[in-house]
Amino acid sequence: MNTIGRLTSAIYRNMQISLANRLSDLHIKSGQYEFFYVISMEEGITQKQLSEHLRIGKSTTAKAVNALVRDGYVEKQKNGRDAREDHLYLTALGRSVAPAVAEIFQENLSVAARGLSPEEHEQLLRLMNQVLQNILLENARQTEA
Repeated sequence: MNTIGRLTSAIYRNMQISLANRLSDLHIKSGQYEFFYVISMEEGITQKQLSEHLRIGKSTTAKAVNALVRDGYVEKQKNGRDAREDHLYLTALGRSVAPAVAEIFQENLSVAARGLSPEEHEQLLRLMNQVLQNILLENARQTEA
């Protein structure tokens, strides 16, 4: 039986497997690829902004970022106005692998959208965003209750 949750989970899991296979020679774990990719696209982003962008909890973001820092791909720089806020930047090592990671991410997305017309692709994104918004609103409602 296909459900939204089952299909979404299967798509995510299999996209992660594909990324892990393609990026296996890097020492970036599969759960860290998205964090690395966003940081590479938006250098200077804060951990809070990264969590919001990926819609992932702050503790999960902190663990992934700390691993990327430990492995030499990312560095944290304190905000001059707010010492509690770290801005994230790629190191030289991170910059050296970022183009390959970006290319592999884009290829993964192209495979996922293969066979869809531009209109179908846009419709799929719109529908998936609607599902996500529904769940986020419900989670917020449950948290408030």
